[in-house]
Amino acid sequence: MAAVAAAIILGSAVLFLLLLDQVVLPAIVEVPMVTVPDVRGQSTIKAGERVSSKGLRLALRDSVYSETSIAGSIVDQDPSPGQRIKRARRVFVDISRGRRLYAVPDVSGGSLREAGLQIQGHQLTLGSVRLASHSSIPEGVVIRQQPAADERVARGTSIDLVVSSGSPFANKPVPDLIGLQISAAEDSLRKYEMVLGAISERVAELLPPGQILSQSPQPGAGVSRETRVDLVVSVRRETTSKED
Repeated sequence: MAAVAAAIILGSAVLFLLLLDQVVLPAIVEVPMVTVPDVRGQSTIKAGERVSSKGLRLALRDSVYSETSIAGSIVDQDPSPGQRIKRARRVFVDISRGRRLYAVPDVSGGSLREAGLQIQGHQLTLGSVRLASHSSIPEGVVIRQQPAADERVARGTSIDLVVSSGSPFANKPVPDLIGLQISAAEDSLRKYEMVLGAISERVAELLPPGQILSQSPQPGAGVSRETRVDLVVSVRRETTSKED
C-alpha cells in the first residue's frame, strides 16, 4: 500500500509540474511573438545583432562546406525567415567553411587511363593531354602534371597532363584534324609534336568557312616528330554584284 501511495503522489507531482509549465505559467507570463529575421549570407556578428534586436538569441548549429557562400557567412537557419516565434528563443544557424578543397593526386609515372581514374576519383577533371617524346619514359606514361601533386584545389579543377610519346627518334602518329576548325589546328598539332604546314582553300558552300577538309600526311600515318602537316580548309564562293 505504501508503494501505491508513493506512486500516486509521484504521478500527482508530475501532473502538477506539467500543468504549471503548460497552462499556469503561460497564462501568468505572456511572452510576445516576434518575426524571425533573414540572416542568411551575413556574418555571425551582423546576424547576432539582427537577432538580438528582435529579442532572440543566435546559436551555432553546424559548419558546412559551401560552393557559393564565403567562409564565415551563414548558409542556413532554423527557424526559417519570416516565421513567428516567442521572444528569447534561439535561432540556429549553419556557418560556411568556404569551398571544399581537394588534394591533387600524383599521377606521374602511371598510364593515361590510370591517371584519368585517379583524377576523377578525387572530384577533379582531366584537362588537356599533350604528347612529348622522352628518351627513357615509355610511350603512354604520364611525364608531368599541372597543378602539381598534393596542391589543394576546388572541386572540378582541370588537371593537364604531358604524356610520353616514346623515343624522340620513333615515328609519331599524325592526329586526325578533318572536321575541326583551322583555329584549333595549330594547338592540336602541337599536342602531337607536329607543326602546321601550308594551308590551301577549297570552295565548300554547305560547310562553315575554315573547316578542315583534308590533310597531308593522312591521319594515323607514322612520321617523325616536328613533321609539317598541310591542310585544306573550306571557303565560301565570293559573290559579286552587278551594277545596272
